[in-house]
Amino acid sequence: MTNENREDEHSVEARPPLHPPKVHTMGLGHIPLTFLVTASVSFIYAVAFHLGTAPPVASMAMLVMLYALSAIVPSPHSLNPTGDAGPVKLTTGTRFTIVRVSIACMLGGVALMPPNSAPEALLWSLAAFGLAAALLEATDNWLARITGSVSGFSERLSTMTGSFFALALALLPMKLELVGPWVLAAGIFGFADAAIAPRGPKGEIPHWQIWSRLALRVALLAILVPWAPPWAREILAGLAILIALTHVSMALITRIQAAKSQNRPMTDA
Repeated sequence: MTNENREDEHSVEARPPLHPPKVHTMGLGHIPLTFLVTASVSFIYAVAFHLGTAPPVASMAMLVMLYALSAIVPSPHSLNPTGDAGPVKLTTGTRFTIVRVSIACMLGGVALMPPNSAPEALLWSLAAFGLAAALLEATDNWLARITGSVSGFSERLSTMTGSFFALALALLPMKLELVGPWVLAAGIFGFADAAIAPRGPKGEIPHWQIWSRLALRVALLAILVPWAPPWAREILAGLAILIALTHVSMALITRIQAAKSQNRPMTDA
């Protein structure tokens, strides 16, 4: 064996192991950027559909509330694979959170201050924006799972954005009179799910929960499709409520079991 071949083998063996890519997390410095993006998207959307200034103002008010809750609400306990509470920090989302926050607040503003009439173009655009945000949320959670990046503020902001997003998606079809007010149950359960869902040792959520949350969002967004008949909208709303209720039930069961295994009070579950 020649010296050149030996050097090549040595260089191959000395290669460092591959690691997951680092993910830039959101920090307090991103707050002004998020305000700017949210205001721009909300006002441009309102101008495009002649909605006036009420929905954008509601969007910005929702953004302020979102940041306030993210600052004061403590992070939920992480759970290790055995179901015990662990001291590990939570996994953060990526800078996709900026886009998610902006879209969630824009949709929430339209839901709080809906137009008098909802033309097909408006419904299609709301569904398209919502689907983009739902896909970003799933991608965000998936990236956070494989990278293990850490940021307490960004994690709380991502969690509260998911809560507000679920509530806005349920509020939209109700305020646009596409289904009855009972669809709001999907938003309430979805809000609770995003807020109390237990997480793994690195702050991640299970794969099945990532995709079932996406299914919940898609079911609510499908109600907005203009071609959907009334009976299909009722079924989609019922499916969304069922998925959200299942998530909340499993989260409560998991937390109660973890509290029992650690001899902690149920109020700390």
